[in-house]
Amino acid sequence: TSIPQSQSRAVLTAHARRRDSSHNERFYEEHDYERRVKKRRARLITAAEEAFTHIKRLHHEPVPAIPMDPHEAAQAVFPSLARALQKYLRVTRQQPRHTVESILAHLASCLSHDLSPRAFLEPFLIPAPVLQNEKEQKSVQSWSLICDELLSRPLGPDTIFQLRQNDVSLLCQVRELPHFNLTEEVVDPKSNKFVLRLNSETSV
Repeated sequence: TSIPQSQSRAVLTAHARRRDSSHNERFYEEHDYERRVKKRRARLITAAEEAFTHIKRLHHEPVPAIPMDPHEAAQAVFPSLARALQKYLRVTRQQPRHTVESILAHLASCLSHDLSPRAFLEPFLIPAPVLQNEKEQKSVQSWSLICDELLSRPLGPDTIFQLRQNDVSLLCQVRELPHFNLTEEVVDPKSNKFVLRLNSETSV
């Protein structure tokens, strides 16, 4: 009986070693991936911040250069951050989601509304769900709703319910939105012009 026991111990020991080795490999792979993402993210943020410093909004002052509209300004500064953005999208596997045209349109919108570099980067740093599967793009989808509350009652804050569709399950929680007081502000269209801000220390 001692031989089978020793063999079983050897098998268990070998299995434990393989399991530990697998855990270590996964740990180092995930650690290396997180390190590369953080490095690309830091370089992208720096590149975007530097690119935004090259653009100056005009306020009726005379300038030697020809004023640019937001889209032209976006095209002028995009090359200075394109490489860092491309590498970040590649390492985070987001390249299929964003075209050059959509990025330029988003950049032009950010410049037009005086948004910060972080606001420009938000769609890439905090990616939203993207519908890529044909099954997800149906005009009408059927889901089952599961909730402890009666469906005849109105929704209230912190209400939790579940939506199910085949093997997909979504847990939803209702949050109350804050109240916004909106006032209209008229912006002079002539102020939506830009020029490149260049000096000996910066280049585009």
